[in-house]
Amino acid sequence: MIRFGMVGAGQIAHVHATTLAATEGAEVVGFHDVVAPRAAAMAEAFGAGAAGAGASGARPFGSLPELLAEVDAVCVCTMPQFHREAVEAAAAAGKHVFCEKPLAASVEDALAMQAAVERAGITCMMGFNFRFSPATVRLKELVESGQLGAPHSYYAIRALWLPHEPPNWRTDPRFIVGMTIESLSHDFDYMRWVVGDAVSAMGRVATTRPDLVGYDNVTSAILSLANGGMASFHQTWASHVAVNRFGVVGSLGSASMDWGPVRWRRDGDTQDRIIPVDDRPEDHVSSHELEMRHFVACLRDGRAPLTNVRDGVATVRISHAVLESSRTGASVAIA
Repeated sequence: MIRFGMVGAGQIAHVHATTLAATEGAEVVGFHDVVAPRAAAMAEAFGAGAAGAGASGARPFGSLPELLAEVDAVCVCTMPQFHREAVEAAAAAGKHVFCEKPLAASVEDALAMQAAVERAGITCMMGFNFRFSPATVRLKELVESGQLGAPHSYYAIRALWLPHEPPNWRTDPRFIVGMTIESLSHDFDYMRWVVGDAVSAMGRVATTRPDLVGYDNVTSAILSLANGGMASFHQTWASHVAVNRFGVVGSLGSASMDWGPVRWRRDGDTQDRIIPVDDRPEDHVSSHELEMRHFVACLRDGRAPLTNVRDGVATVRISHAVLESSRTGASVAIA
């Protein structure tokens, strides 16, 4: 039985704890949060009598060291600025880590976390659940199959209405990191998984909330890729009309998806080919649940997870390159 502790007791901690509590071989031991009543309430919900295979003994812990002493692994679900403290403490204690995205708010913190994880030799998986959605998996598989040829262009457009009214940590001046670091970490990681690393960035960020310093909620960026191609992104939390579309243009064909079936064509096709996204058992399981099951299986079997701390560092680097480009108006190299 792998004993898990939850660092942070907010919404995403509840999502992951729910999966862990129902996963064979996993047990939710307890919760730690700087707001003690929140940890107590979550522990009560997952304590004695709660449904699930591993929900029989969860309790609140007053400090992180106390929690670490009782677990084999932790899920870090705090605000991004506090990820470093939790991950470094877990690594020093020899505990495995599942870290929610983004890895950190700064490149400095991300690199320190990578060093701590690799020094300790623990398993650290990033919470990039785009890699577990049926639509994103199918698009990745199509690119890998070679049927599109060499990918030379990738694009992602995500326009949502997310005002984040109080109470919400994203608009709390103490914790703001902005959309380019927080939400676009998903997009940058998925791009890297599908078409490879970026080497430079041009970007522009804006906000519809000038009263909130650092709260960028509109971003456009163009990345130059190591393979010689390019990737473009437009994302906003301020759109009254929702748009979600990802695509790849290759030398032999092109494909796109909007979380539904993947549509694609090759040279000479006169109509779209369709790849369904509901014909596998895992297609009917949430991506958050799939990623947590994957983490448990990797710990149990001694396998490397699909995402790791270096993937987390890479996305933080891209985010900050985009932000720097927006400040300077120049292209910024991605180390």
